Amino acid sequence: MAVEMRDTAPNRAVESPENAVASGILSVQIRKRFDAADPPKKDSFELDIAVELSPGITIVFGPSGAGKTTLLECIAGLLSPNFGRIAIENRVFFDRSLNVDMDVRKRGIGYVFQDLALFPHLSVEKNIEYGIRELNPALREEKSQTILESFRIPSLRHRKPNQISGGERQRVALARSLVTDPCLLLLDEPLAALDEATKSKIVEDLRIWSATHRIPILYVTHSREEVLALGDRVLKLEAGKIIAQGAPQEVI
Repeated sequence: MAVEMRDTAPNRAVESPENAVASGILSVQIRKRFDAADPPKKDSFELDIAVELSPGITIVFGPSGAGKTTLLECIAGLLSPNFGRIAIENRVFFDRSLNVDMDVRKRGIGYVFQDLALFPHLSVEKNIEYGIRELNPALREEKSQTILESFRIPSLRHRKPNQISGGERQRVALARSLVTDPCLLLLDEPLAALDEATKSKIVEDLRIWSATHRIPILYVTHSREEVLALGDRVLKLEAGKIIAQGAPQEVI
């Protein structure tokens, strides 16, 4: 779903599907500096990235502190780079030289965090429908039922998050982010807490979804197994820079 601020709604899903655009090339050319005094950094750090990404799944891989989450947060609009430009096709999210910094809620980007942060008081169905709540009831129900089927969780629609397993909650978080038809999907270590069997099933569903919808997907992980199973391409980051990129077998 589209991105929303962390203190207002889980998964940062941005507003409604009318914000989505046709799939296209994501262009990121940015620099983001942190001084040692800037929390949560303990040392000075600079992210310096220039890359163009086609539709499909791009794995962002590298050690802790390499800048993986910082990259996703700059794209989503949760952080503002010091310099550069971020755009998908002709839709500019950020351009420092033109003083453009699109509001996080208007970017039409889906973002799933490791902590998921589903609304505990809402059913699975209502969690998924949160990002499309402004649609008419018939269309809202149609879209939510389609995505429930896509991620194999229609039987869970009336349950609360505390009544389902970790893998099921992850499926709900993905469905909630994707039901808004985002132009771009950002996933920050979404499967880190799951066992291998559960991971493999969710990876399969995500690959199927990606093959049919063809938007750029950035997927942060520390797992080599996830890189090889899921990625169409890999960006390997170290100290805020891309040190290798290409097919998973080549980079890993």
